[in-house]
Amino acid sequence: MNPDSVTSVPPWWAFDFVAQVVRRREELQGAARRGYADAVAALTRKREATDPEIEIPSGMLDAIVAAGLVRPEARPALEAHYCVAMPAMLAAQIRRAGGAEERLFAARVELRRMPRLRDGLDALFSLVASAGLSCAGVLGAPTPAALADGRTWAEIYTRCHFGRSMPMLYAYPGDLTTDRDPLEWIEARYVGPLIHELSHFRTSDPPAPANVHEALAAWIGSEAWPGQMWPEPGAEDALPGGAYFAAVGGWLARASGEREVLHVQAGLLDLREALGAPCAEALRLYGCLTFLETGAPHLLADAFHPGRWWKLVDLHRDPSLAKEFHRAHVTPLLESGLRSDWDAALDDLNWRTLPSWRDEPREIDQKLARRAERALQVRAVRRGMTFHSERATPPGPLALDEERCELAAPWPVPDAVGAPASHPYPPALVRAGR
Repeated sequence: MNPDSVTSVPPWWAFDFVAQVVRRREELQGAARRGYADAVAALTRKREATDPEIEIPSGMLDAIVAAGLVRPEARPALEAHYCVAMPAMLAAQIRRAGGAEERLFAARVELRRMPRLRDGLDALFSLVASAGLSCAGVLGAPTPAALADGRTWAEIYTRCHFGRSMPMLYAYPGDLTTDRDPLEWIEARYVGPLIHELSHFRTSDPPAPANVHEALAAWIGSEAWPGQMWPEPGAEDALPGGAYFAAVGGWLARASGEREVLHVQAGLLDLREALGAPCAEALRLYGCLTFLETGAPHLLADAFHPGRWWKLVDLHRDPSLAKEFHRAHVTPLLESGLRSDWDAALDDLNWRTLPSWRDEPREIDQKLARRAERALQVRAVRRGMTFHSERATPPGPLALDEERCELAAPWPVPDAVGAPASHPYPPALVRAGR
């Protein structure tokens, strides 16, 4: 044995830390399985259905473990949310008999009768294939028919990334208040949510932080199914507030490539390779600041200021700006836990000092601009216990703030989910006067 190799052995505490992480991962998975089983046992009326193999997905599991390590006092709340409440809601969706959950989740899909669902799945599968990815690998089946035809809605959903521990989006108890035909219901209400869930991709190595994973799902899903963000007449499946997540996903596509971000989402391209290690590091830290400050268990940072995420990505294209930002904000947080005001620092950055201001306009800038205009003409509304997105004409013209590179509508207040009346606008287009 080479004596010099001894110096490469990690210190004892590193082994202890790794053991803690492995043990905590196992504890959380076991707690989620118990949470689901206990919820099924507690149902007064159960339907016969195949239970999924309960598992908190990669990425989310890593985030929960990390959150518990940096804020041990938050562990009970994290476990209650991700190992009890969420699996229990999933159990109700899959196994509760005699109510709206059974009508929806026991319904067997017939794609020949469901043109919107068929078109949405076709578009998503085509998008994935065009990026050189395996549909079977990232979507759970080689074709839309293999994924959905003849399967129950529960069987389809549980093939999604979050479908083995989290309830389906917009199928919570407050959402399930209709007695219409299940397939008609799915056609009108659940095409957008399913395309979104599938767009997280099945992967053991999703991008981090959670905001990036969600942003890319919103971008990819709405590229395949624009009705997710721009409501189709008569449909109900647009995602309230989704345009703001998608704006971040679109900016990541601008920075790394529209094809490449699908590979990032699939875990086949590391964000450090796509954007550079300093940028990836800053994104991870920015995504966890809200949890560090509040301990809230949802682990998502603010979604309604995508311009800040745009600036954080863009400043890393300039080595001097990146160095200064890391000196002032990243290094203090990593070395001593000192949390500066990242939001204020990003707000204070003038777009005219950032690299994208000097870029020639690209096709994706036009795409982002159209999305910004549409986002301000969509409003989330509350109906009973559920939320819907509707097209709406603002009470005045849209206005472009050229200094802030921000488009605004004169809505007097945020909409029902808190989406603001402003949206970032591509700086290259602002500079070019387009």
